[in-house]
Amino acid sequence: MKRFLSLILIFILLLTSLPMAAWAEKYPQPTIVVEDMNIPTIDPGKKKTITLNLKAIGNSAYDVVVTPEFTEPITSDNFTTRISLGNININKTVPLKLEIKASQDALPANYPIKLNFSYSYYNGDKIVPAVQTESAIVYVRVSDRSSTPKLLITEANTNPKVILPGQDFRLNILYQNKGTMDANNLKVRIEGLSSSGFYITSGSDLRYVNRARGGAISSLNYDLRAAQNIASGTHELEVVFEHSGQVERQKIYLVVGGSEASPNLIMENLEYPTSGLGPNKDFVINFDLINDGALAAKNIIVKAESTDPAILPRTNNIVNLGTINAGESKNVSFSFFATEDAENRNYPIQISVEYEDELNKDEKYTLNQYVGMYVEEGPDAGMGGKPKLIIDKYSFEPQLVKAGENFKMNLSFYNTNSSKTVKNIKIFLTAEPGSTTDGSGGGSAFTPVESSNTFYIDSIPPKGRVEKTITMFVVPDAIAKTHTITANFEYEDSEGNELKDIELIGVPVVQQSKLDTGEVGVFPEAYVGESTPVSIEFYNTGKVTLYNLMVKLEGDFQTESGQYYVGNFESGSSDYFEGYVIPAQAGPLEGQIVFTYEDSTGQIQEVRKDFSLNVMEMPVFEDPWGGEMPPMVEKPAGIGGFLKSKGWIIAALIIALGITFFYRRKKKLKEEELTLDE
Repeated sequence: MKRFLSLILIFILLLTSLPMAAWAEKYPQPTIVVEDMNIPTIDPGKKKTITLNLKAIGNSAYDVVVTPEFTEPITSDNFTTRISLGNININKTVPLKLEIKASQDALPANYPIKLNFSYSYYNGDKIVPAVQTESAIVYVRVSDRSSTPKLLITEANTNPKVILPGQDFRLNILYQNKGTMDANNLKVRIEGLSSSGFYITSGSDLRYVNRARGGAISSLNYDLRAAQNIASGTHELEVVFEHSGQVERQKIYLVVGGSEASPNLIMENLEYPTSGLGPNKDFVINFDLINDGALAAKNIIVKAESTDPAILPRTNNIVNLGTINAGESKNVSFSFFATEDAENRNYPIQISVEYEDELNKDEKYTLNQYVGMYVEEGPDAGMGGKPKLIIDKYSFEPQLVKAGENFKMNLSFYNTNSSKTVKNIKIFLTAEPGSTTDGSGGGSAFTPVESSNTFYIDSIPPKGRVEKTITMFVVPDAIAKTHTITANFEYEDSEGNELKDIELIGVPVVQQSKLDTGEVGVFPEAYVGESTPVSIEFYNTGKVTLYNLMVKLEGDFQTESGQYYVGNFESGSSDYFEGYVIPAQAGPLEGQIVFTYEDSTGQIQEVRKDFSLNVMEMPVFEDPWGGEMPPMVEKPAGIGGFLKSKGWIIAALIIALGITFFYRRKKKLKEEELTLDE
């Protein structure tokens, strides 16, 4: 028995004499992952804050720094790209908030954001410095929701390119609607003409455009003259676009110079159809190309190209004219036609001329001209036949018509015929039935106020227009959508022939969205580090659907199940949200439950509900071999270090087994002695 106890003591001495590094547990390098990631969606031209939950797996990560890398068209307005998150304990999550924005012309797709992580960690012996990095990829989706119109001048040039004092010239402006929504009732004007020494020779500096389609390219031409005493050099003008209550300004520059020893090609006698063209109808563009410079123009290439596949060339659209000597001219013509896909709108055609100087053949000269071809559908389009009465523009005051309120509708009636007058015009408005939320059908959503829905116009001359304003009332239970009002025309041409036609007017009606909530449910007391539930009921008491409804918890705390995506929340629906708050420190804690949704107009609405918690300290029992390991640079040797490591557990188990074996052996010997005595 003494020998057995001696062996146990020798084993314990051997354990205490081993280097402590042999007992030190090696902790692995942690891995940071993005947990429960749903792809967030952002609309073109919008900003958004997204929240990602980062989790540390395998070990705790200290002093975590995140550096995001964005991919166009997703960017951020943040001044710094380094985000400090502090520590992430093992198997715990920490929220990362990223402020992102999508460019106005972003296309629908998923775009990656790369998250680069830098952190330090404890490996069992020491703190490893923040030299290890890893990364994760998250995705953001750009929606196909329409973006607002944005007009951008893509090119502005003059014919001739260099303007001489006292010279007439044509200014060509090519612009594009970079948004996906149409710009309706567009006004375009040029500011700074007279102060720069330029004058309009025909028409006005203010132009009206019915519609600039989303993504489409359009053109405008101005016939101008430079003053005799105009200064040479570059002159700045400003082009102003007005639409939908918005004003956009862009600068263009015109060059005025003197006579130089060089060729100078200009276009004169430009002829093209000015009335509407029907689909499958041919049309011709004809002009004279004149060299009013001092030298011959060589290797002249002339192209005529449509910016839209709905207009195609009937003949070769590239012509090589060779040479035009100084003072000479050549006639050029191109034939095009409108396809069946052509719509009622203006299609710009670009005429480009490229030529060389006979002295400096390495230098290329260019000349560009745009003409607009208006396509008009129907059997009488472009035929100069019976006159057609249309509504060429309309507007509302206010622009978004609200249910239960009055609005003014401004209408402009236009006679498209270039030679015939329309007279004895009767116009009456009708609205579609069944446009109310009660589903009764038969009822109209609009009622005239202090007037009739019928009015009379004596006559409208060729290419003339008459404007009318009518006040309408929208019934309170009108459906939130774009309603259709039909304008019915009855009129006569100059020969007394009776004609009829209709035009459709789209009226966007919106209903007031309404989200009501119950009382916030919270426990009166909470504890540091422990999750506490926060709950609330909510109801859609309005008459329209709430789109993309999201509920989330906000405050200086971590959360579990901290956000809830409801989606489309129908009228009359109710739902319930419960999330969990994890306080970080004792004391009063304020937070909010935030509801965000899109109303029927696409505008983001927000409802906030406040709550407060009284947070108290809670005893924390640390586990020396689990959770977060306290940082230790060195491990003390000897019995003290041994007791702080996991080695004492093994030793204690061996001692316990030895003592058990010893007492069992002793008991057995006593029983044998008693047996012998008996």
